Order: sequence, then structure tokens, then C-alpha cells
Amino acid sequence: MKIGIILHPFGEKHPGGLPRVIFGWAENLIRFAPENSFIIYLKEECKQMPILPDGNVEFHVLGGGRFWMDKLASAPKSDVYLFNTPVLPFFTKLKGAIVIAQDFPYKYLPARSIKEFFKRKFVEWYHSRSFRRAAHIIAISDYTKKDVIRFFGIPESKVTTIYPDYKRICDIFLPDPVPLPERFFFFAATIKERKNVFTIVRAFIKLLDRRPDLNHHLVLGGKAEGPYYESIMKFIRENKREDRIQFLGHLTERQLSYIYPKADALVFPSIVEGTGLPVLEAMSCGTPVITSDICGPSELGAEGSAILVHPEDSDEMSEAMEQIATDDNLRQELSFSGKKRSDLFSWDKIPDHLPVKKFLAIAEKIVG
Repeated sequence: MKIGIILHPFGEKHPGGLPRVIFGWAENLIRFAPENSFIIYLKEECKQMPILPDGNVEFHVLGGGRFWMDKLASAPKSDVYLFNTPVLPFFTKLKGAIVIAQDFPYKYLPARSIKEFFKRKFVEWYHSRSFRRAAHIIAISDYTKKDVIRFFGIPESKVTTIYPDYKRICDIFLPDPVPLPERFFFFAATIKERKNVFTIVRAFIKLLDRRPDLNHHLVLGGKAEGPYYESIMKFIRENKREDRIQFLGHLTERQLSYIYPKADALVFPSIVEGTGLPVLEAMSCGTPVITSDICGPSELGAEGSAILVHPEDSDEMSEAMEQIATDDNLRQELSFSGKKRSDLFSWDKIPDHLPVKKFLAIAEKIVG
């Protein structure tokens, strides 16, 4: 079988979760399904082409432009095509398109302007159209699967949950030291509304107000700019806590491998999140986790492997921080249970490479 992977986005200076998901799919399919051949489709020529496992792999650059994916119609053919988002070619209907569904923040968060409202309506229409035209849909969590069915009216039989792979950062990368306080809580992702960073800051300041004897800091990693970030900074300045809250900006995987093990906990209370790769990264490093009791992260942190809190309840979040800050036994228990839990989602550790087998079964059914 010839499997086409639309490796997009790729080549970003500071890659986020989306490019890491599709690159993980490419790596694992090539590694664990060597009896197949692969075409890696790229939007445009990159300074450095993807470094992937050895296998029967060829690359094809489609070229840029507004409708660049429609160039798949004249590109070398594949039996099935894997897309990282529900954005299929606009004019060309591909036979054998498999779409990965991530999450749908536009269904949960209000638009901030008329322009944003209409942009969201277009994105929703495009996603719905792509889901209908796809041969099958892979949801990155059961939460996402339910949303695909609920919001877009897709039959359950057309949607399969396969959790994405993640990097065991502390096992792979040599640590790159970063100046850090002695004890701190950590957040790692882009500083934006759906990541719920403002509530983390509120919860942490409540902790400092309630427990002035604690010497903890809050360290936040990720791109920090724009109105949302500015509103957070204003709140921090008004509460005179600039000395206890530190923004580090974008962090490399080597820097993360240094930070995770030193943190008292990762705090990751997203309002909307398909899975939450930082949750698994932190757990695999032995770092305790506080995360959402809703959406994808609640599935990752189930069975007592993380402290689950309602993402909009800053009091509950603050109390969870205090528990971790003051209870050595709890930190050890979460470190152990989280590490054990993270193994269940690592494609290297899943018996019989089950995620790849599930994908191949879907693809073979499509091809017939």
C-alpha cells in the first residue's frame, strides 16, 4: 500500500503541537509499517528536508499558493492520504483521504470581533465539508471524537480514536540549563486564552496571598505576546507579583528536558484541548501534573495519575498547588503514577504497535 502523508505544517521556526503530531505520525508509520511505501507531500521546499526513519520513502513538493493542496490532483498518487487537520483540497476530491481531528476552540470560546466571527464561520464550514468528504476521521481523544459527532453530525462508525504519540523528552534530549528559581510551578504552551493561563496566574497569586511562607515561583514557557498576554501582565503588575512570575518565551526540547524534572508540578488547565502533549511529556519526566477535569487532558490524567481541577475554578487550582507544594508524599505518588500512566500513550511502549495497526486496518478497508 502507498501511504501519502501531507506533512504540514513543517519547518516552522518554533513548532507547536500541531506539527509535532503529524511528524510523529510520519515517523511511526515509516518505522512500524515498513512493508508499505510512503510519499511525503510538502507545501514548499524547506531549507532542511524532514529527517525520517529509513524506508521506502519519497518526497514531493507541491508548491505554495492559496490552493496548494489542490496540486495533489497532479502529484504522484497514493492509495490513502493522511491530513493533519480537517482542511482538505478545496476543488479536488481525493479518494482515500483520512483526516486527523484535533480540537475546535471556535465552538467553545466567544469571538472577539465581527471579523473573527465570520472567519470562524468559514472555518467551521470548511471543517464540516472536509469531514463529509473524508473517507475516515481519526480523533486524537475520545473527547474530540464526541465533538466531531456532536458538532458536525458525523456517524460514529466513521470516527476512530487514536491518541497521538509524544516525545519522552527527558529520555531523548540532553538538558540545556535555564536560569530557574529553587521551587516553582511550570506551564508550557502558547500563552493564549484556550490554554487558560490567566486562571493559572490568578490561582498562583491566591496561593501566595494565602501562604506567604511558601517561596514558590510560577514559570511560564511559550510564545508571549498580544492582548491576552498584556492583560495577564497588567494583572500581575496590579498585584505586585512581578518578582514571583517569570515568562521564558519559546523553549526548546532540550530546555524542557531540563525544566520538567525540576518543577514541583506542571499546571496545564486548558479550557479546550484535544489531548495535551505537555501533560504526557511532564509525566514521562516524573513531574507531577495539575490539569483539567474536562476535555482531552482529563483522559490523560485519569486513574489518579494527575490532580484534575475544573479549569475555570482558580480556588480549586490554588488548593491543588498548595497540596503539591506542601506534601512530599503526594509529589512522589504523582511522579510514580504519572510516569506509569504516560507509558500507556507512548507508541514505543504500546504492545504490538497497536496505533499503527489501527491506522493500517482503516487504510486497508478504504483501499478495499
